[in-house]
Amino acid sequence: MMKTKVSVIVPVYNVVNYLQQSIDSILNQTYNNLQIILVDDGSTDGSSQLVDFIKDQDNRVEVIHKKNEGLSEARNIGLSFAKGEYVYFFDSDDLVENNLIEDAVNFLEKNMADFVTFTHDFFDESDQYYQGQVNNSEYKVSRLVSNEELISRLLVGKVRVSAWSYVFRKKIFTDAGIEFQKGKKYEDNDTTPLIILASRRSGILQSKSKPYYHYRKRSSSITGSLTKSNYYDLISITNSVEQIIKENTNISYELDVYCLNQYLSAFRILKIVHGEKKEFSKINKMIRQYLSIKLVMNSNKTLIKFFYWILWNFNVYSK
Repeated sequence: MMKTKVSVIVPVYNVVNYLQQSIDSILNQTYNNLQIILVDDGSTDGSSQLVDFIKDQDNRVEVIHKKNEGLSEARNIGLSFAKGEYVYFFDSDDLVENNLIEDAVNFLEKNMADFVTFTHDFFDESDQYYQGQVNNSEYKVSRLVSNEELISRLLVGKVRVSAWSYVFRKKIFTDAGIEFQKGKKYEDNDTTPLIILASRRSGILQSKSKPYYHYRKRSSSITGSLTKSNYYDLISITNSVEQIIKENTNISYELDVYCLNQYLSAFRILKIVHGEKKEFSKINKMIRQYLSIKLVMNSNKTLIKFFYWILWNFNVYSK
């Protein structure tokens, strides 16, 4: 089984305080036939030196130093150096259980699948874990799922969309000409459906005890520091997802739920970064296209976003 190589691609940017612990969780995998590609995206905090040190300690590690161009391009460049049958994108400040790669490869090989997604939880900078806040209900049984069903569940938040939440066969990615959109935040929102659509078989991996992936919540992370570009990138990526789903599937209701949630999130970002009234008018128009009792009541998360939207609109237009 371990004859099959897995390429683990790790974009690295200014995470010197977390990097060693995170990479150790990859180096300590029970599946050891790994090509670990550390892509230093122009770090300025000592991470560049640390990746070179890590490389010297383990011959499975390769390092690419490049100018800062963002997470998407770091992943794209890492993939161009990947030699493995399977690929895994890992975030350089998070942690994984040591059986993740082995269990994922076992599932893919046993089921002749191209894509498998798995569970996660959160932990903060004081190492406090939050499993109860994550909906892992879809991951109670390992199984194959049709691509359209998997994408439907992804669109309503029951299955992960993040690039760190799945292992996939490299060939389907490259044959389909898939790339992460350079310079865009939320870049995996449209890449992930494309990977699933390109797969012959896709599946869900149950964790036997604790979740496989541990996402570190940092206030200084890419997604934790909001600017106006977050707003425009979210709108752009949502439009891209909508086009992909409409052109390749018959999914309708779940896509409407997704668009409503994304636009409500975009409104929240605009409020935080003090958007202009014309921007609020535009996003409100987009939100109203999807307003219905059925969509708003889809989940507690959507309902909360909706009530915040009502409240925020009152505050914006009452000034």
